[in-house]
Amino acid sequence: GVFDAPESEREPEAAQGTRVLVIDDQPFFRMRIRDILEQTHHEIVEAGDGIEAVRALAAGQRAAATNPAERVALAVLDLNMPGLIDGFQTLGVLKAMDENLPVLILTASAPTPELLKKLGQLKAKKYLNKSSKDLEELLLRNLEGI
Repeated sequence: GVFDAPESEREPEAAQGTRVLVIDDQPFFRMRIRDILEQTHHEIVEAGDGIEAVRALAAGQRAAATNPAERVALAVLDLNMPGLIDGFQTLGVLKAMDENLPVLILTASAPTPELLKKLGQLKAKKYLNKSSKDLEELLLRNLEGI
């Protein structure tokens, strides 16, 4: 939660999971996703908007030069975000920075053919509906093997 110790004071986890960047403008949602992913020993980096997400990915890339575990291995991205750049633009920038980064789209937007086509062009990995009744199961299932 809010009172996490700084990285250096944390106990190293027995099973080091991959580092996941969670990008959503709603703190409640980021917390929910964090709770789900921490069960599977993922390290979570949170971003409240596209600019923060880009900064977080850049920081991870820099740190990964000395410690590969710092690299962001996966992003979970909300499309509907206020701010200077929306979810689509964020996706485009993240992919430009790391074309191999798998990005799971987690959004309340209906999966219209246009939306799915656009996400395909931007090379999103998967579309997940955040209003799904069983978000936990959906997320965990889609993280397997990424």
